Amino acid sequence: MKLERLFEVKEQKLYTMTGKIVSLEGKAFPVKWSDVESGTEEYNEDFLAKLREQLKALEEKNSFVFIEPVFDKDAGFEQFTASMKHCARRIKDCVSVIGFAIPDEIYDERSFYMEELSAKHQQYCFFCKKNAEMNVVCY
Repeated sequence: MKLERLFEVKEQKLYTMTGKIVSLEGKAFPVKWSDVESGTEEYNEDFLAKLREQLKALEEKNSFVFIEPVFDKDAGFEQFTASMKHCARRIKDCVSVIGFAIPDEIYDERSFYMEELSAKHQQYCFFCKKNAEMNVVCY
């Protein structure tokens, strides 16, 4: 299922497709890596099903969020990226998801991360913190 793009990025700011600027305040939806991946590449499908239900409920309220992954495991960026890619697959039909944040821990590998998550989710925008403020970095 391919979702329609509802947001676009201009000059590191998020806009609706009709040109209205979107505040990022209150839009972060934290998701712990350890909740997505309970073992070494063993995914917690119960957690992901509940996450999908929460995001679908936001959709009914016409609310939008971006997933803010919490890098809380001791493993590399490739395993982290695989987990978040799996998460994205499980929530692929959630219109309420604007995109994903880029954790500081993988900032240097952000191109790989964004490519992997964008492969089947071209509608996603990506966010990173800059001077303690969340900014849109690209889509």
